Amino acid sequence: MSEQRDADVQWRKAHEHATSLPSPDFPYESKYVEVNGHKMHYVESGQPDGDPIVFIHGAPTSVYLWRNVMPYVEDLGRCIAFDLIGFGKSDQPDIEYGYFSHVDFVRGFIEAMDLENITFVIHDWGFNYAMEYVADHPENVRGVCYSEALMAPRYPIDDTAEYAKSAPGVLDMYRTMHSEEGVNIAITQNLFIERVMQEHIYRLVTQAEMMAYREPFFDVSKRGPILQMPRDVPLDGEPADIRASYLKFNNWFLEKEDIPTLHVYATPGAVNTVEDAEWMCENIRNHESAWIGTGIHYIQEDNPEGYGRALHDWMRRNVCTQR
Repeated sequence: MSEQRDADVQWRKAHEHATSLPSPDFPYESKYVEVNGHKMHYVESGQPDGDPIVFIHGAPTSVYLWRNVMPYVEDLGRCIAFDLIGFGKSDQPDIEYGYFSHVDFVRGFIEAMDLENITFVIHDWGFNYAMEYVADHPENVRGVCYSEALMAPRYPIDDTAEYAKSAPGVLDMYRTMHSEEGVNIAITQNLFIERVMQEHIYRLVTQAEMMAYREPFFDVSKRGPILQMPRDVPLDGEPADIRASYLKFNNWFLEKEDIPTLHVYATPGAVNTVEDAEWMCENIRNHESAWIGTGIHYIQEDNPEGYGRALHDWMRRNVCTQR
C-alpha cells in the first residue's frame, strides 16, 4: 500500500494543473435492450440524432469506466456505453462466457440498437470483441479509438518464451488462470477487482469508485466472466479459433486505408508499451497515437481529461470531416 500511496502522490503532483480530476459521479440514466434473449445495460448522452460513438469496456470493469471520458465528445455525436453480458448491470445468465459469446453479444447489441456510422472507443478485451465486428462490417465504421489492446505487435502470443523476456509477469498470470489458483484469485478472492485494479491505476481509487466496480460481483457465483477473459488469450497457437480472430483484426489494421484509427496510451502502460505505439505508427496507415502521460492499464481512471481531449481532437480532425 505504501507504494500505491507514493504513486498517488506523484499522480496528484502531475495533475495539479488539470482543469478537471476524476469524479466518482455517474450522472447517467440506465437503459436496457434485449440481445439474444437477455438484457444488456447501456447509458447514452450527447446528440440524440448524431452518429453513434460506442464505448466498450474490458475486464473487470463496466460502463462506469467511461463516465469521465464521455463528456468530452458529447458535442460530436450520440455517446453510447454498454456493459458486456455478465458485467455491470447487464444480465448475468448461466451461459458460456467465452470469447465468441461476447463477440455475438456485441454484434447483437449493435444490431438491436440499429447503429450506423459508428465510431468505436474500445479498451482491453472490449477491443477484441468489437474488432470482430469492425473487420466484418467496415462499411458501418467511421473510426476506431482504442487503448490497452491485445493486438500486434505482441499479440497473439505465438512464442511464449520470447514474450516472457518482456512481460514474464503477464505471461505467468495468463497461465495461472487455467489452474485452481486462478479460480481462487479471480472468483473466490475476487482479486481482479480487490487488488489488480488498484495495482493498475496510479492514483488511489476512492471507496465510492471501488463500490461501483464491486457491485456487479458481490455474488461469488457471478464472477465466472472475469476468469474466462484471461483464459481465452491464445498462447503458443491455442485456442486456434481465437488466435485466428487476433490475426483477422491484426490484418485489418495493416491493410486498411480509409478508416482512421487512434491509439491512446500512457506510460508505463501494461498491455501496450511505448515500443508498441511506435510500431503501430510505423505500420498502420491513417493512424495516430496519443500519449496522455502517466498511467498503467485503466488509463481512463488516471487521466480521463487527457483521454477525452485526445479523442475529441482526433474525431474533430478525422471522423467529423467525413460527412
